[in-house]
Amino acid sequence: MNSNTTAILNTPGYYYAIAYILSCLIIIFTNKRRRKGWRGILIHAGIFTALVFFMGLTDGIRKWLFIPSMCVIIGLILADLYIGCEFTVLQACYYCVKAFINGEFAASLCWQIYYHFYGKATYENSSMWKWTEMLLVYGVIYICLYLIEKSLHKDMEELQITGRELLVVAVISGAVFAVSNLSYLDRNGLFSGGMASDIFIIRTLVDLSGLAVLYAYHIQVKEVQMRFEKDTLQNIMDMQYRNYKLSQESIDLVNQKYHDLKHQIAIFKSEISTEKTSEYLEQMEREIKVFEAQNKTGNKVLDAVLMSKSVYCQKHGIEMKIMVDGGLLDFMDVVDVSALFGNMLDNAIESAEKQKEEKRLVGLYISREKQFLRIRTENYCAEKINFKNGMPITTKKDKRFHGYGMKSMQKTVEKYGGSVVASQREYWFELKILIPLNGSKINGI
Repeated sequence: MNSNTTAILNTPGYYYAIAYILSCLIIIFTNKRRRKGWRGILIHAGIFTALVFFMGLTDGIRKWLFIPSMCVIIGLILADLYIGCEFTVLQACYYCVKAFINGEFAASLCWQIYYHFYGKATYENSSMWKWTEMLLVYGVIYICLYLIEKSLHKDMEELQITGRELLVVAVISGAVFAVSNLSYLDRNGLFSGGMASDIFIIRTLVDLSGLAVLYAYHIQVKEVQMRFEKDTLQNIMDMQYRNYKLSQESIDLVNQKYHDLKHQIAIFKSEISTEKTSEYLEQMEREIKVFEAQNKTGNKVLDAVLMSKSVYCQKHGIEMKIMVDGGLLDFMDVVDVSALFGNMLDNAIESAEKQKEEKRLVGLYISREKQFLRIRTENYCAEKINFKNGMPITTKKDKRFHGYGMKSMQKTVEKYGGSVVASQREYWFELKILIPLNGSKINGI
């Protein structure tokens, strides 16, 4: 190769620096967990400056310094993503790999197009032509990548990354990077290209293949997690419905026994005339009436749910306050009522159990407010809770298997066009639900 060809094979460092930063920005701005504010913008600018400076400094670096230099570059990309979004370390590393391969492909294709015209048409090395071509090529590539990333975030709040997913993408990207750069490190190697055009084609096509494989794997991981989430939510609803059915059967049996006991008390009262015995039987009768009136909300499904939760609360020393109009729930499906209130009360009771005995308080309130159904649970909670988009963030280590109770409630409420929001005020955790009644026939209206 002549000296001109050899020189042009070395893609300028600022091509890669711009491509890497654009790749990071695409991932950050399409992610719901991005950090906002001027501080983030200044950090992006600082990392971009550091990338341009470092890659300009290491242009044409010797082979034995190539790998350490790439580690520094990857470290800067990782820092940009970790600071720019509320990622875990695993998530930041996963998206760092994607941003790196995206940047490799964009810079390779952009410089190859420039070389194609520069080599064949013998253009002068015009800065104006170079920057215009870069603007056009990067514009097309990153608009396409933006649309792809945007579509990947539909139907799912965030992708949960484990060590397995990170290992797979790291192996893929490592293989892609190694194969695409063989000809640059050793042009006489077994799998290297001899001509400049061959070297460009190999690098660009390998990078494109790697990019395609990474996105295909991302889609596969997303579909697996969505299927898992869907199955989990359905299992939660089924479990709550089964609990309701068991509670209803128990209540029916107990009601039957108490109904029989009422008649037996009436017979005893008529046959036994002593004043003391009569007072004792009247006391038993009053207690039975209290039981009969307990949790009679106007909705049989809610009655069954409340009965089972009340028994649990009594057993664990939790005071439960209930002020509800169950008739307002007549428009809701039986499964939805059992799942919604089962999950709401389970979460409140679980939190109350962690408090001191005198602070174990749970409340449930259902009322009508103009044309809306208003549902609220509250429980005392001494711990500080963090929120995101009006919902509590789980503090448990493995987030993949937690928080589905809240998601189940959101899905149920969204089905009826409602909204869910949680908050903490003076050690009281509140979960509020608002559902439009939309002219439903409730209480004869």
